Amino acid sequence: MPFRMLEIVSAESKMKARIRELLHATPFQPFVIRMADGKEYRIEHPDFVLAAASDVPQVILEEADGSVHFLSVLLMTSIELLPGAAQSRGA
Repeated sequence: MPFRMLEIVSAESKMKARIRELLHATPFQPFVIRMADGKEYRIEHPDFVLAAASDVPQVILEEADGSVHFLSVLLMTSIELLPGAAQSRGA
């Protein structure tokens, strides 16, 4: 049983580390976080996301309308860069 717990912690740490990496990328490239329930969250700017360097498996997002989402890293299924976002910025 302890081995399984280590695998889960490792997977959530990797997911959160990837989000932090994308948030600090220069230049920033927008991305999408997909959740297990099918919801998608577009990250258009890093200032509206908190993925603290802590063991808490949570990412906090603020929408343009002021709504706030607390996302469990354990329920994230994928993170994907938005296509063409980097190219359009340089044009």
